[in-house]
Amino acid sequence: MKIKFSYFILILFLASCCPKYPDIIKDVKDLSQDHTAYLTESVKEKFILTKEDQVKVNEEYDKIYFSVWHNLQPVHSSSEKVSLIFKRFALSLGYGENKKKHSSSWLKKLKQNASLDDYPNTLKPAITTRNTNLRMLPTQGPHFYSSDGDISGWPFDNLQISSVAANTPILICHVSADKSWALVESSFAFGWMPVEDYAHVNENFIKIWECGHYAVIIRDKSVIFDTDGHFNFRTSIGQMFPLIRKMPDRLEILTAVADENKNATIKHGLVSPEVIAIKPLPLTYSNAVKIANELIDEPYGWGGLYGNRDCSAMTRDFFAPFGIWLPRHSEDQVRKVGTFIDLQNLEPEQKEKIILEKGVPYLSLLWRKGHVMLYIGEQNGRALIFHNVWGLRTLDFFGKEGRKIIGKAVITTLYPGAELYCLDPGGLLLKNISAMTILAPVKQNQQTQQNVIPATENINGVIPAKAGIQ
Repeated sequence: MKIKFSYFILILFLASCCPKYPDIIKDVKDLSQDHTAYLTESVKEKFILTKEDQVKVNEEYDKIYFSVWHNLQPVHSSSEKVSLIFKRFALSLGYGENKKKHSSSWLKKLKQNASLDDYPNTLKPAITTRNTNLRMLPTQGPHFYSSDGDISGWPFDNLQISSVAANTPILICHVSADKSWALVESSFAFGWMPVEDYAHVNENFIKIWECGHYAVIIRDKSVIFDTDGHFNFRTSIGQMFPLIRKMPDRLEILTAVADENKNATIKHGLVSPEVIAIKPLPLTYSNAVKIANELIDEPYGWGGLYGNRDCSAMTRDFFAPFGIWLPRHSEDQVRKVGTFIDLQNLEPEQKEKIILEKGVPYLSLLWRKGHVMLYIGEQNGRALIFHNVWGLRTLDFFGKEGRKIIGKAVITTLYPGAELYCLDPGGLLLKNISAMTILAPVKQNQQTQQNVIPATENINGVIPAKAGIQ
């Protein structure tokens, strides 16, 4: 009894000696969270990407974006891939929103409704008519590996693949037995979507929609109305629409809505130039800062849940207005686009030195397993990054893993949370950074640089394995 009491006293003593986590980590508190603070007059209107290169990458963006309307065959999905997803969740039924374990009958019913024996049973081009989500299984209900916790529990719903903006081209591959769900492909991912979230398109619609002149959203969560004053949807940065004409105070665009037969019909909308711009937006430092400031402080959203973004969705949407296409998966973003620079086997100091020497601010991505970041420049000899991050891994006195939650898009150094007494030393961000990619067309001289490997362009999306830092 005396030993137990002494142990209890020791625990209380250790707890009282431990300082509490600060509400805000030092980097976020000390560094300005306004991108304009790092913009100097000398580079303000400087082009990060040449006009010629931007034309090239923008043309490739449009080609990939509309590819699902022209393949008319599943490119990313297959019967085997979709069946494998069901097998994966059969091995770990997980927990639902009520923190109760899913039963085997839960998965059985979903599989029966999926009716994969005749996959694909539908191959039709379509367009989303509202902001929606792609799901691993045909259900809105979540799957968590744990009833509590952080990475294994809320908000990391394992069934969430990605959000999809309204008026995105898709291919309907398969419709469920009850006709309420469809397995669809977009240019960047595939998954299950509620059928009420899209409308079918025909050749005439596609011809009008692919007009070759487009406008792109540059202000998040604004409202678009049609010319009759009817609400269409809320905007998402990077959303793309056919452009009809530019007026002094507005841009006229086309939007798509569903008619009573679930066919897409075209409406006209008038949108302020504060919300929308002609695509591609010139990639100058002032424009890069403008788009980045639209995303700063946005809450972390795993797979686009709640209309927010995770790390790779933020980088993907940041580059979209400039006509630079990225895959959905964080690792694919650094390995399959641009010029890849391997940093894996270097010491942290060497990594930061190479990042500062070779990185192009607002055109370079840094990657560690499960997390992608935008390099934005340097301050006082330290590299600065912009990233949407869930939290930092911590260890208590007994080795129990925890998280210091950041939960939003922030500007930090490569040492976020270094001041935390319980930060897991093995989880230090710079230590785990494996690669950098420069998102410019590969030049011949770049291919000869040390550690530089030209990446393979990825035209096909994949199911993203998303994760916040640590």
